[in-house]
Amino acid sequence: MNKPPDKMLTVGEINSTFAEKGIHVQLPLPSTFLVRSLQILERKKIPEGVALLLSIKFVNDKGEEVSDLFHCEGKLESEEKKRAAAREIETPPLAAHLPLRSQEGFESDEAARSYLAEAVTHLVKDKGYNQVERGDVDLCFEKEARRFLVELAVRCDDMALSKAEKLLALRQTEGVDQDYGLVTLAFQETLGVPLLVQERWVQRNQEYLAINRIGVFAVDNWNPNLIFAFSVHPGQKDLKRYFMMTGSKWELVRSRYVLHRPRKKVPGTDSPV
Repeated sequence: MNKPPDKMLTVGEINSTFAEKGIHVQLPLPSTFLVRSLQILERKKIPEGVALLLSIKFVNDKGEEVSDLFHCEGKLESEEKKRAAAREIETPPLAAHLPLRSQEGFESDEAARSYLAEAVTHLVKDKGYNQVERGDVDLCFEKEARRFLVELAVRCDDMALSKAEKLLALRQTEGVDQDYGLVTLAFQETLGVPLLVQERWVQRNQEYLAINRIGVFAVDNWNPNLIFAFSVHPGQKDLKRYFMMTGSKWELVRSRYVLHRPRKKVPGTDSPV
């Protein structure tokens, strides 16, 4: 399947997509090369792994479009191994727990936004904060004169970036001794944002937000008691301790999600993985 130049993925992104599916193969090309099309011509199981015969059309470092065949081998994660990892996920201690959800998606953006608000409010109140009503920010909490100002964004998109910039402007007026956070969903595919696109958004903006002490926090779609920090941690010690505990669980939660979501084709290919 051909793709226009602005829609082509890099070799590195294709490798990441395979890894999401538990197939740990690496295309024998520089990670920055653009891939116009990829076809899986043959797939064969080998001991503890898989062998793939790939037909790849890519753009080399001279800007030339090249087609070639590649034989790649790599480890194949077992379903049981992923299930075992998922069973290890535990919620950090809280005085009380919100009920779990049975589905990934939400009926509307407003329902997702309400879920985010409930989850973060429950967490910070558990850590001794009081909620403060303000008209210039989605949520505000206070503990011992230290405030935690929060904006909610159900998707990692331009709107989320504008909300982060709003927090940056608030930091100029409120001062550096307060905490600032952009809260979003851990998995946004049911809202139209693929996991790869979501993670690229975080990676692209992570350094800018971290330098300005704007935290990015993601609420698990099924468990509102699990919230992850993708940028800086709040300065308040109880909240910081919570996010240090959940940080070690993110890869397990992500693996659980990749394991159970519907099988999809690798972008730019005609074959499912």
